[in-house]
Amino acid sequence: MWFKHPLLRLHSFISQPRSHWKRSTQLRFSVSRSMHKASEVNIGIESNEHPFYNYTSGRWIYNENLRLAERHLRFDANELCKIIAKSVGQHTDDIEVFTKLAEGGSYRVFEAIFSDQLKVIARLPYPCSLPRKYGTASEVATMDFLRLHGIPIPRVYDWSDSSSNSVGSEYIIMERVAGAELEESWYIMTVKERMAIMEKIVDIERILFNIDFPASGSLFFKESLGNNVDQVGIATPAEEPATLKFCIGPSTEYLWWYQNRNDLNIHSGPWKSSKDVLKAVGKRELAWLTKFGKHRYPREPLYREFYGGRMVDPLVQIRNLSDYLKVAPLIAPNDKALNKPCIRHPDLSPNNIFVSNSGEITGIIDWQHSAVLPIFLQAKIPKHFQNYGDEDSESFTPPKLPEDFESLSGAEKDMATELYRRRQVHYFYLGYTSHNNPSHFHAMGTHDLVMRNRLYDAAGRLWEGDNTSLKAELVQFSRLWSNTTSKSPKSPDQTPFPLEYSESEAEECLAIDEKQKAADANMQAIRDFIGINIEGWLPNNLYAEAVAKEEEIRKQMLDAAETENDRNNIESNWPFQDHEELD
Repeated sequence: MWFKHPLLRLHSFISQPRSHWKRSTQLRFSVSRSMHKASEVNIGIESNEHPFYNYTSGRWIYNENLRLAERHLRFDANELCKIIAKSVGQHTDDIEVFTKLAEGGSYRVFEAIFSDQLKVIARLPYPCSLPRKYGTASEVATMDFLRLHGIPIPRVYDWSDSSSNSVGSEYIIMERVAGAELEESWYIMTVKERMAIMEKIVDIERILFNIDFPASGSLFFKESLGNNVDQVGIATPAEEPATLKFCIGPSTEYLWWYQNRNDLNIHSGPWKSSKDVLKAVGKRELAWLTKFGKHRYPREPLYREFYGGRMVDPLVQIRNLSDYLKVAPLIAPNDKALNKPCIRHPDLSPNNIFVSNSGEITGIIDWQHSAVLPIFLQAKIPKHFQNYGDEDSESFTPPKLPEDFESLSGAEKDMATELYRRRQVHYFYLGYTSHNNPSHFHAMGTHDLVMRNRLYDAAGRLWEGDNTSLKAELVQFSRLWSNTTSKSPKSPDQTPFPLEYSESEAEECLAIDEKQKAADANMQAIRDFIGINIEGWLPNNLYAEAVAKEEEIRKQMLDAAETENDRNNIESNWPFQDHEELD
């Protein structure tokens, strides 16, 4: 089959992962005070083609028209400027420049600069952003609540969680954070600077982990939910004005809203116990599959061989989810401390952390989809700071450059330096966490929590034709359970495991799971080589190069195909071409 070709094994290629937030350093579209025209482009503000309303910060090498349509947002720029000015006690005539500053994965960011040099940010979600109303309401409440606890977060001046307003869109108006994104200095810091910033990041997480929450879910202002929505009130700091009331309400995590999941007859939070959280994701996916599940090919073309090249049956995954719900009550650990609800930043990346010239953290942005969850489900090194898969990092070995560093070539030095940086960050994060945030470190060090986390994640994952991953986690957990109870006969975990797998059934499932993981690694290696993310996105200036790389890989694979049937498979299943989307 075409996907077995060695060209897919491109693990030697190294790429720098880039965030989907891209600052528009080369694209600044300013509007005059009268707001009638853009000063740097030859398109009027009244035109649907104006860059204010369209995504311009990157490209997609496939299904680009779909991605652009999802992000097209027509709004009233004049009204937005009026609201921005009013929110800071100024007049629209005082705005000297109104600029599209950046575009993220879910929103567009504008900056208004006033005549006194005050800078104000306006953030508008794309029409495809989920959830709509609750997403904005929860993010604003989260920002306000955490500011009261000392987290450096921009002050919100005004906001609307409805598009039925004079602007024609939901919006958040907030202060412009001082300093620059950590991303701008992240790769050129000295060791001491990197140590210092990592300690400050861990200290902020310590504050987050020490906040007491009465339930799991997402943060809201009580008045934004209404009395008919389940909520659990939160005691707030003494200095909070009496007019601000917070609560835990439904989860605003993306997967609770994707493909009409919010319309299912299921409970989306708040949850009083870990067991309720664990059962909820399984019930959600079971309800969705029962209502919408249809025979389909796996979304990942490389998986098709593992299912005999046939469409897969959703009933298999329904059985897997039913099995998960039998196991869910056993997943929560017995240690009360590990079940404490806590909040974390959903994407603690260098792009979302602002620092001053002196190295102080001045602000942390992008709190959308924040959720309060039991600490055992939250405990992990943020993906931008971890270096798993590296033996030195996983063994907590102090990082150092190779002894022969000076004799390496330029490219080899670059690779060694980047590995050294990644090891540093992993090492510093764990070291400071062990000292400054012991509750998080304790949770991360509990040996079986990784498997419990993986089982929870697999149960809550969107079904895209993969009937193996969840069952494989259930098989692995059954073995963990058996080993734990056999070694600790007096352990409180003496409940018999509710599922049984024959040795042949378990081994067959795990073998397919390993093949799928290998396919995932191969596909990621190709994406890294081309320079795209999992959606096919990349910066504008790299588009032509990426298309050339993608076409060269495709050509070589077609040339290497042994039969006409193999060539047809490559052509019809090529993952980097426009295709119908089932999900």
